[in-house]
Amino acid sequence: MNSVIFNCRFLLFICMVSFGAFANSDWNAKAVQMQCGSALVKVTAECQMYQGSSTENICKDYQLEVKTSASNKVFHLPYIPKEQIKILEDQGYTFNNVVKPGDWAPSTMKCYENDSIVIGYHLGLDEEESVSGSLLSYIDAPFFNLSGEFITGKKLSELRSREIKDPYNNTNIDFISNR
Repeated sequence: MNSVIFNCRFLLFICMVSFGAFANSDWNAKAVQMQCGSALVKVTAECQMYQGSSTENICKDYQLEVKTSASNKVFHLPYIPKEQIKILEDQGYTFNNVVKPGDWAPSTMKCYENDSIVIGYHLGLDEEESVSGSLLSYIDAPFFNLSGEFITGKKLSELRSREIKDPYNNTNIDFISNR
């Protein structure tokens, strides 16, 4: 009889521990928006606390929405040209649906001239400036227009030089940091 009671208590204990492990696994919606000319620009993701850290999250399903009176465009983040993804992947970086601390994670966005957007990403590491194809806004993060087309050439050079001079005054979209 004692072994039956012990087995029942042990089974109850295991169930409670298992339930406790899943109780904190809820994904919470996060969103940040900014106005850019005629467009409302919004970044969304679902996040939860990163196991083993009370100051960091993991996030999934990052999306960028650019909404104007004429259209509503949705892009998955990171929204970067395929060539740039290849450069970063060749250096060992991966781009998965779930973004953890140490992955390239969206951290800022800024609007220029009411029609150009740049989203800056960070790794949470010191060497991110020396990475070829870096996604920091003042290094190689792509600029794109309200239609989602990547900006190139002279206009890109001019926007990049402005961003280098003033990489601040951004809209913060750092969902990974939980501070």
